[in-house]
Order: sequence, then C-alpha cells, then structure tokens
Amino acid sequence: MPDNLADVVLLDGGMGTTLKDHGVVLPPTIWSAAALLEAPDVVRGCHVAFIEAGADVIISNTYATVPNLLGLENLDDQLEDLVATAMRLAREASEVAGDVLIAGSLAPLGHSYRPDLVGPDEENLTSYRRIVAAMGDVPNVYVCETMSSVREASAAVIAAGETGRETWVAFALGSDGTGALLSGESAVEAATAMISLGVTTILFNCSEPEAITAAIRAVVDLPIATGGYPNMLEPVPLDWSFEAPSPRGKRHDLTTDRMVDMVFEWVHGGATHIGGCCGVGPAVINAMADRITAR
Repeated sequence: MPDNLADVVLLDGGMGTTLKDHGVVLPPTIWSAAALLEAPDVVRGCHVAFIEAGADVIISNTYATVPNLLGLENLDDQLEDLVATAMRLAREASEVAGDVLIAGSLAPLGHSYRPDLVGPDEENLTSYRRIVAAMGDVPNVYVCETMSSVREASAAVIAAGETGRETWVAFALGSDGTGALLSGESAVEAATAMISLGVTTILFNCSEPEAITAAIRAVVDLPIATGGYPNMLEPVPLDWSFEAPSPRGKRHDLTTDRMVDMVFEWVHGGATHIGGCCGVGPAVINAMADRITAR
C-alpha cells in the first residue's frame, strides 16, 4: 500500500452527470461535448468544483469530442475547436482554483462499452492522433478511459505516447464479478499489454465498484500503479450503444459513505489512484479528500 495516504492521487468525478445536475441538456449523440457549445462556463465551473472538493487531477471534457459522435450532428469539422475549448476551460479552472494536473481524456471513438464495434486499428490511430494534436500542450498526462479491450486502448496509448508525456489507461469492466474487461480479457492480460506499451498507471472506470475491486486485486502486485474511479449508477446492458438513451439510474444502495469505504479498501490494498465516474459529483470527491486528510 502507499507509504501513507498523502501518496494517493485523487481524480475528479463524472463530468457528464455533473453537467446534468447543473441543468445542462446533454443529447444522446454528443453527450457532454454539447456543453462546450452551449454551456462552457458550466464546464469550467464543474472543473472548479472538483478542484475545490480536493481533486489532484481534473480530466478534460473531451470524452465525446470524437469524429464518429460529432459526425452525428455534422460537427466533425469542429473537432479541433471543441477539443481546444475543452482544454482551455480545464486550464482556466486550474489557474483559478488551484494547482492540479490536467489529464487529457481519450475515449472510445463512437461506441462506449462495445468491444465488438471497435473500428480498424489504423483508422483508430489516425483519429486519436488528431485529438491529441488538438489538445496541444495543455495535458500534463493523458488518460485513455473507458476502454473495452486491449486493442481499443492500444491505438489511444500509441497516439498519446508519441508526445512523450505520461499515459494512463482506464478499462471498463463487465458486471459478472470477475474483474474481466468487457472484451472478456482479464485484468492481468490488459495490464501486461499496457506495461509493454509504456503505460505508467492502469485504472478501471465507468464500472461498478464491486467489479473494480476484483480487477485491482488481480493487478496490484504487477509493476504498474493502479486504482479506479467507479460509477454510482446501475450497470450498462451488454448491447447498449452510446447514442441510445441512458438506461441507467442511480444506485440507491450505494451511498457516499459506502462508496468511500469501498474505494479506500483499494487504497489499503495497494491502489494509489482513486476518484469517480458517472454519478459521482464534487460532494463524493470531497468525502474522499476528507478521508485522505484524516489519516
């Protein structure tokens, strides 16, 4: 485990659901990217709220600024501008609210949670290079997040790695309790593949905390930092696609206290990076920060 809780890196929470909590309408096509056009001040404010809650890392609002999704709204030609806006808002928030790391989010290119719909490798690499270039020099680190398979993650990792900056990967997991990826690959297989590509931290996100517990236990002894940032929502059905309406509601059995307890079970077991994803707002991140400072 970390020498002490001061070594824990606290990530922020879920940008999309936090925007919805602030009344921003997010269409099923481009989700949180719509806020870059319609409510940039709210995006900046969400970043600030997470920083003030105690986050050490904020993740850019670029989850949905990908060619396939933007193309659904005829916005593909605005990708560079939207990504640049997202990075500017993150930088401005860090300048106003505190000295934090900015992680550039590289997400699935059109179908989250669907390893069966991952496109050809070369096309994926071209798209990720385009997004990375649009991020400029703002990111301190990249997080390739909600990846459903090793193949999906690899293209994002290669594009990020070409910058020479540190790269983290976060995999989404199935809900069968084994800690396996949505592709069926094991957490150990995924971690081993990412280590070979130079990834410094393997995370598990956008999944139930119970699944993340199993995955972290499987990889914690490997030569790579690990952790997770879970959802507080119901699991995603296996046949769901990103542009469909969200089928998930809040998990009423998962209180803030229970979430924090589960996350700190990971820390005491050796995890170093924690935070939250969908359904996790600044209040939950603040509760995690309080647990760290109460060491």
